[in-house]
Amino acid sequence: MTARPNLLFLSLWDASNRNAESGYAFSMRKQLQKQFAVTDFFPLQIPGERFLYPLRAAYKAIGQYYHPMREPVLLKSLARKIESQVRLSKPDVIFVPSSIPLTYVEARCPTVYATDQLFCDFVDTYIAAAAGRFRELGNMQEKRAIDRVTRATFPSEWAASSARQRYGAPDEKVAVIPWGANLPKPIPEEIVQAAISSRPFNRCELVFVGRDWARKGGDALVATVEELNKAGLPAKATIIGSDPPDIDRKQFDVFPFINKGKPSHFAQFTSIMLRAHFLFLPSRAEAYGQAFCEAAAFGVPSIGSTVGGIPTIIRENETGFLRPTTTPPSEYSELIRTVLADPARYARLAQQAREDYLQRLNWDTFGEQLNGTLMASI
Repeated sequence: MTARPNLLFLSLWDASNRNAESGYAFSMRKQLQKQFAVTDFFPLQIPGERFLYPLRAAYKAIGQYYHPMREPVLLKSLARKIESQVRLSKPDVIFVPSSIPLTYVEARCPTVYATDQLFCDFVDTYIAAAAGRFRELGNMQEKRAIDRVTRATFPSEWAASSARQRYGAPDEKVAVIPWGANLPKPIPEEIVQAAISSRPFNRCELVFVGRDWARKGGDALVATVEELNKAGLPAKATIIGSDPPDIDRKQFDVFPFINKGKPSHFAQFTSIMLRAHFLFLPSRAEAYGQAFCEAAAFGVPSIGSTVGGIPTIIRENETGFLRPTTTPPSEYSELIRTVLADPARYARLAQQAREDYLQRLNWDTFGEQLNGTLMASI
């Protein structure tokens, strides 16, 4: 029997914890273990980071955002720690679910990373007032990491495009590999099919998943539910991950936290998803959007926005719908009512969403593609 290649898995987070960072490091590590003899080195602590917290506080005092994570002196110190581990484990390849740890690492073996967004998109989308130093160092770090690694993988065309256009990554270095649904176990086909066929068309149930109520478009959800009811289609929504104030609890069921790693919580999550007609998540910013992958696993079509990585996940009029962030609630309401007025059309959307999950939006498919990319790099 041929020995499996050795892989050093680095992570800033605890990759043994399914709930850390949306679970993607956990899922990636699990897939890599199928092909490689994996040596873990996580969670990584960036040496000396705390000594620059006063600088962070000083920037905050003048209304600017700064974080020391991308300071070269700290990343060089982290690189020395990683290189010591490289000498001990002698890997055939190194993999990291982040670009940051590899920025200054000297290694003779191939290095590959995965991330859902580049620094340029992070700072432009999420940071209102980035300090000049933070912006400059972040772009330098991202550029250096892309230049040095063997391959850079991204779950969306949006992120891959930023790597090419903003940081000059050559096409042969970039791979687009969609991430999968963050679920502890698969949903049996017969259960999904029974749910799709039993969803009624004389009412509508939406589901919203996200901690950041404003960024995920929570206000649009509330207004769309109101529009649906005014238009004569009884509608309710289940909100998972947020606890917004001042909403009508007759029209909204609220679950501020569901831990899918707990069997009882996952059973509750499963029940909610199976009876939903649509995942409604008109995000104003979204690096990827694993909730859309999860919805597809339950045969639930999605309604999302045209930002970030979402267009890689949702296939317009096949597995759901993509609309600009400026779309008014009346248009969302009309779209939903039109689709539910045509049961055959809705059934096709639900079936195609499920099929897309089985073929593309699951971690096994991700693992096959990533493992192939890594093996080709050795």
